[in-house]
Amino acid sequence: MFSRRRAQDERRRRARDRAALAAALAEEGLAPPEPSQAPPLEAATRFLARTASALVAVQLEDMAGEMDQANLPGTVDEYPNWRRRLSMTNEALFAAGGTLARTAAAIAEEGRSPAAVPRRSAVPRATYRLQFNRDFTFDGAGAIVPYLSELGISHAYASPIHQARAGSTHGYDIVDHAAVSAELGGEEGLRRLGGALAKHGLGLILDIVPNHMGIGGADNRDWLSVLEWGPRSPAAQAFDIDWRRPGADGKLVVASLGSPYGEALDKGELKLAFEAAEGCFSVWYWEHRFPLSPPTYPMILDPVLGGHPALAAAVDTLRSLAATDGTHALELAQEVKADIAAIARDAKVAAAIAARVEAVNGEPACLHRLLEAQHFRLVHWRVGADAINYRRFFDIGDLAGLRVEEPAVFERTHALIARLVRDGVVAGLRIDHIDGLADPAGYLAALRRKVGPEVYIVAEKILEPGEELRRWPIAGTTGYDVLGLLDGVFVDSARERSMDGIYRRAAGIAGDVEEDLRTVKAMILDTLFAGERDALAARLKDVADADRHTRDFSLNTLRRALTEIVAALPVYRTYLDGQAVSPEDRRIIAATVAAAKGRTRLPDGSAHDFIAARLLAGGAETEADLRTRFQQLTGPVMAKSLEDTLFYRWVRLVPLNEVGSDPGRFGVPRQAFHGAMATRAADWPHALTATATHDTKRGEDTRLRIAALSEMPAQWSRAWQRWRRVVRPLLTEIDDRPAPDANDQYLLLQTILGAWPIAMLDDAGAADCTDFLARLQAYAEKALREAKRHSSWLNVNTGYEAAAKQLLAGLIVPGSPFLDAFAPLARRLARLGAAASLSRTVLKCTVPGVPDIYQGCEFWDLSLVDPDNRRAVDYAARRAALDVAARAGPADLLRDWRSGAVKQALLARLLQLRAAHPALFAQGDYRPLAVSGARERHGLAFMRGAEGARLVVVVGRLFAALLDEDEGLLPPAEIWHDTAVDLPPGTWTDVLTGRRAQRGALRELFARLPVAVLLETRDGG
Repeated sequence: MFSRRRAQDERRRRARDRAALAAALAEEGLAPPEPSQAPPLEAATRFLARTASALVAVQLEDMAGEMDQANLPGTVDEYPNWRRRLSMTNEALFAAGGTLARTAAAIAEEGRSPAAVPRRSAVPRATYRLQFNRDFTFDGAGAIVPYLSELGISHAYASPIHQARAGSTHGYDIVDHAAVSAELGGEEGLRRLGGALAKHGLGLILDIVPNHMGIGGADNRDWLSVLEWGPRSPAAQAFDIDWRRPGADGKLVVASLGSPYGEALDKGELKLAFEAAEGCFSVWYWEHRFPLSPPTYPMILDPVLGGHPALAAAVDTLRSLAATDGTHALELAQEVKADIAAIARDAKVAAAIAARVEAVNGEPACLHRLLEAQHFRLVHWRVGADAINYRRFFDIGDLAGLRVEEPAVFERTHALIARLVRDGVVAGLRIDHIDGLADPAGYLAALRRKVGPEVYIVAEKILEPGEELRRWPIAGTTGYDVLGLLDGVFVDSARERSMDGIYRRAAGIAGDVEEDLRTVKAMILDTLFAGERDALAARLKDVADADRHTRDFSLNTLRRALTEIVAALPVYRTYLDGQAVSPEDRRIIAATVAAAKGRTRLPDGSAHDFIAARLLAGGAETEADLRTRFQQLTGPVMAKSLEDTLFYRWVRLVPLNEVGSDPGRFGVPRQAFHGAMATRAADWPHALTATATHDTKRGEDTRLRIAALSEMPAQWSRAWQRWRRVVRPLLTEIDDRPAPDANDQYLLLQTILGAWPIAMLDDAGAADCTDFLARLQAYAEKALREAKRHSSWLNVNTGYEAAAKQLLAGLIVPGSPFLDAFAPLARRLARLGAAASLSRTVLKCTVPGVPDIYQGCEFWDLSLVDPDNRRAVDYAARRAALDVAARAGPADLLRDWRSGAVKQALLARLLQLRAAHPALFAQGDYRPLAVSGARERHGLAFMRGAEGARLVVVVGRLFAALLDEDEGLLPPAEIWHDTAVDLPPGTWTDVLTGRRAQRGALRELFARLPVAVLLETRDGG
């Protein structure tokens, strides 16, 4: 289009413009003075935002990184820009942490958001999970903000903050989405915390719970309204209640009774009460309130109306409510209840009502008739799995599912969240239990529209090995998937056969974990989710009866086929939504149905094919309901079967029994690890990287101690034989068999060795033993009930549990033969686990993703399953240790490794590195580096690179063959022999020790620490 001279002039002019722009950006501290090869989009956006310009829009071509000019002047047909597709998909364009999100965050930070509220970066640098409760409030968190800032945290990551049940220890039992928990400090306290975080440059991420609410008690007004008015309640659409469930008779079935309904009535445990201040009646069962329907008040008040004309008039109005329009009926009822409250201030009326209430409570048949007239039906908690007709969170009856897919429900439950985001108090969201929702993709799209592109969002989605996260508008998962990978590289996969043989011989185990999981899932369906399964089978039967080709399928046949399909499903759920079926979902359904048909006890697989066809069909309302119910059933069944049953049954090596991991996958080979991390860098570079959460089955360092057993099968076999001899006199005979049995003993021994307190490694004092024993006994009780072999939450076997607790009491006592015999092994595992933990800490902070630190885990984390992992954290000790770390590097603290300060110092140094090089970690690629030599299997290395910066990470692994019987964590230099990493040419400096590295020999790289993090330095810097 131009002559050569004109083109050269334009290039020179463009070069001058680029230099001028670079100088302007550099003057503002937004970019280096040299022009960048990559377009300085974010820097230029910030520059414009600081001017008086009215920056109101950005061009999508810029956000997508298009290099071609968007509108080439003077062209029409030759260059139809309006028909050109962007090279980036919508999902990538609008993804959290993407260019658009970062640009939006930049504009907001520069004070140019709609509310002119500064916000922190959309993508955290590092998060720190805080578990709030009445003893650790918003103000308590505010006090540790300076410490978190010094540690290098960019975002505090809070447990749920909405108003929950009184005394809640976790916050997931929300009763009011419109209010912040008063126990934690209320909205005022939350905003104080937000201000303290902002003062130190930190953001706040909230854990939100869209799937369910806490019910029971007397503090959830919406639930009380549904109990009172049934389907007519304005809150009825909020809860996922199946009013048509067979056997429910159109009522809400509530399983709150501790004994059968008739017994509870006869014993007087159900009590009618007059709520004088409100002018209404309720039936109470201990702390649980059940408001009565106002049209049924005449059943109570009719006998006392004589001589009380005002009360009689009020009761007459109530009689008419049954035929009154819904909204008007509720408004009128409120007026009448206010009238009754006023009338009852008369002492004679109050006395008459009190006498009548006493009379009803004294006659169970009368109270029964009154209860039969209500919109609810009360049943014994033991029959809840069969009887209740509202969706629960898993099998927990006092957590009721919400229908957040309804726009009105979504708006109501997210109004407070949106306001906190809009006001700049909240920078990110963590979505709890995304798989429980009817339409996860639709929900996340609505949430993204609600809060905007700059808000960081992650979802609690548990991926089974090999499963890929769907392309949702989020930054990724909360990190369970990467947790299994980070742990897995410290399990010796080469020893699987030996460890498997030891376990099978010790516990008498046959079969395989996949078959056991199918068996457990079928059991869970029969015991915990029978009502949901049977209701779904009944709907399938209705569909089958409507077609002459399928009407012969019996209800029992469909129930059996459905059970077999759910038991065979290899993932938590599919994501069928009535639109085009994704190839992934089609593959999963086809493989699942084929597996179910291959093991069916039915004459053929035609019923399975019928169910599959209905799941994959689109359009019809009936099929949509079937799909939703099916998908909301399979997730809880998998969770209760795998996480809360099989993890406590199949105990070959218990660190493998973790959320997001697979007990059947014995470790992660280095090649598989590298492949997964390269994929993560490309697809989900801003997902959380977790090693411990409030839901993990044991602490992150507890797991690595036990994982070290995989490296020493012979020593472990001898330890097991020694255990059998030590415990034999401590076992209890139950039904002519020793209790606990060998499988449970196998679990308990691993647990003791993994959680063995540091203070007890050399000398087990009485106080330490008492504390450790209490923790172990609480763990054993939960583990035995979760396993559902000899005891369960439904049928507690007190004798068997007592036998396990008695065994532990005989072991964990000062001077016991067990402590004397096993202390040497506990000390060795503690060292091996600590060394591995340093390596994993480096990996956690350098692989693609955002490192998430669970409260207190900057020191050694030797906790067990909740509530043990929610114990108070000693922040004073951590602050003091961090002060020391500021004056001494990680290598200086290695000798005193037992204090845990070396782990904290290592973490702090790595978080400083992330702060200094944000692009390297937020956008860097991932390239495996080869390790060769005599000890090559004991090293793992990779390189990250972005915008000209490069980082090489090298860590040791499988330390049992590297560490001698000395006390330290540093392998002798000579043990590495010729082992080396293929270090790329360049000038490298270890950010952990300050040492220069020219070669990749591990004996040099690991001279002071068993890890190395090498940053390329240029121009002598």
